[in-house]
Amino acid sequence: MRKLILVLLVLSAGGPTLSARQAEAGSAPATSASDIPSFSMVLLRAGVFLASDSAYKDVYGTKPVFGLEVRIGKKALAGWLEATFRSASGKSTFTKEDTKATVIGAEAGALYRFLTGKLSAYAGAGLGYYMLRETNSFIGEASGGGIGFCAVGGATLAVTPSIVVDARIKFSSGKMKPADFDINVGGLTLGLGVGIRI
Repeated sequence: MRKLILVLLVLSAGGPTLSARQAEAGSAPATSASDIPSFSMVLLRAGVFLASDSAYKDVYGTKPVFGLEVRIGKKALAGWLEATFRSASGKSTFTKEDTKATVIGAEAGALYRFLTGKLSAYAGAGLGYYMLRETNSFIGEASGGGIGFCAVGGATLAVTPSIVVDARIKFSSGKMKPADFDINVGGLTLGLGVGIRI
């Protein structure tokens, strides 16, 4: 009985202290919506493109790709629009003649941001329209376009409240038939972007 009384006395003595600490914790200001960095930004991008089509990969290899991206959003969700350009030269598989391919893409979709601090992570998906123009002495000039899809994942680091650096991986697929052959101009893009919040 004495032990029970002693425990009750200790608990009653510590109660006010615990309540005071909880009150202090409860009075701490919560993070307001204005403290969360904007998800809206404009980015200039550069990266490396790894083709998924084996024939394209054999002829053109791994080449650079450039883009301009605009994101419009608030806390966690954003719409995303990007224009991409890549041009590559190589040797045709059989005749070993010089050949050149240019691919222009327009992609749009939605992004979801998991973290909203100085370093934020996001993922998303969308649709794209891709245009290919290929030139060589064997086929002359072949061009075509097609609708595809893309999926992205990345992270954005705020260098200053306005300037950001963004690292991203993107998978795209865009199948078409510019001449008498089928080709997928999509693949994996590893890239970096630098931009400003808007």
